[in-house]
Amino acid sequence: MYTLPMEKKKHWLRVWQIAGIAVLLCLGVIGAIKLELVDVAAVKAGIISQVARVYPDKAGAYTLLGKHYCSSGRSKEAVEACERLVGIKPNDASAHALLGNAYYEAGRPPEAIDSYKKAVALDPNCFDAHLGLGEAYAGLGRHAEAIESYKQAIRIKPDSAFAYLSLGLAFSNCGSYEQAMQAFRQAKELDPDVAGVHLLSGKAYLQAGLYERAIQCFRDVILTDPSTTIGAGQAHAQAYFNLGKAYLQIGDHALAIEQQQTLQTLDSKLASDLLELIKNN
Repeated sequence: MYTLPMEKKKHWLRVWQIAGIAVLLCLGVIGAIKLELVDVAAVKAGIISQVARVYPDKAGAYTLLGKHYCSSGRSKEAVEACERLVGIKPNDASAHALLGNAYYEAGRPPEAIDSYKKAVALDPNCFDAHLGLGEAYAGLGRHAEAIESYKQAIRIKPDSAFAYLSLGLAFSNCGSYEQAMQAFRQAKELDPDVAGVHLLSGKAYLQAGLYERAIQCFRDVILTDPSTTIGAGQAHAQAYFNLGKAYLQIGDHALAIEQQQTLQTLDSKLASDLLELIKNN
């Protein structure tokens, strides 16, 4: 009588365990999902974590878990999942880049930088690693290093509006306002709806003392971002606040007061701050 080898028995046992878990979970949550009582993404993560537990050498499961936990703010779980992933695939640049993301979200930038550097060493063209390095350096105030990392990311992926946006911020923080504006303009050309381009451009112009240009940018925020856009209310509040500051710089107190009055219905704290600036000018 033929019997299956032990390794094959273990393999099929795992397959049946995974299938059983999936069936039970599906039966238990289908009704709840229909009634909108549970978060589908959370259910998916739960299933993946069970698969990873039963079949711990599956890198794909830990990749999905790491991304899910990072995006949902569960930084501790993200780090654990990504560390397991790197243990399985130590020579995979994308795995180290994902671990870097997890460390950064967990508030551990030095470890994030180490992971990103390992990713770059494995693959010099790893876009996510260069972009992550830029974010980590910028978070530590190391803006010159951030600029170089963002430039490398753009070299690899020149159509990334976000990379140009981040580069512009880094230039702005270094006081290189003209270069910041060039980066912001490039971001806008790649994606006209990229978040905060007009606002960031206006702030850069304001810092550079180019007040008329700043005023135009802040007006653009108000004109081009409809109030129905997610987050547009806060963007409008920031625009009115900075518009008021710009008007003060050119000596137009009447228009500054108009912005302050509009702000009262959007953000009372910013309205109060702008009123204080008006009183002191």
